[in-house]
Amino acid sequence: MKYLLTLSLLLIFTACNTPSPKSPPTDTKSKKHLSKKKLKSLDFKGKELITISSNNKFYYVNKEGKTMFTLTYDNKADKFSDGLARTKINGKIGFFNRNLEIVLKPVYDFAFPFHNGKAEICTGCKEKKDGEQSMLEGGTWKKIDRDGLVIE
Repeated sequence: MKYLLTLSLLLIFTACNTPSPKSPPTDTKSKKHLSKKKLKSLDFKGKELITISSNNKFYYVNKEGKTMFTLTYDNKADKFSDGLARTKINGKIGFFNRNLEIVLKPVYDFAFPFHNGKAEICTGCKEKKDGEQSMLEGGTWKKIDRDGLVIE
C-alpha cells in the first residue's frame, strides 16, 4: 500500500511538472511547492529534507513542501557538499543551500560540487555525448569560492 501511494504521488508530481507545449523549453522549473495533501503522504523519517524523483529527475523537498530540482549523479540526487548542491535552470548550473534557496545563480555551463570552500566551474564548455557517456569540450575552467568569486 505504501509503495502504491508513493507511485501515485510521483505520477501526480510528474503531471504537475510537465510543461505545456506553449512553454519555452527549460530543463526544469527551479522551484515549486507540493500541495498539503501530497506533502502529508511523504515520509521524512525525522529529516528536514528528502529527495523524490520524477521522470529520472530528482528534487529536494522540505517539510513545508518547497522543492528544488537537483542534478543527478550515478542515478541519485546530487548530494550537498560544503552545504550546497547543484541545480540546472535553463541550461545553466547554479548552487542552492539546505533551505532550498539559490545562493549562486545558474550562470555556469558546468560546475563540480564544492569541496573545501571551492568549486571548479566552466563557462563556454559544451557537452558531447558518446553513447551513454558524456564529455565536456572547450570552455574556460576556473575555481570559485562560496560567494561566486573567481579565486584561481
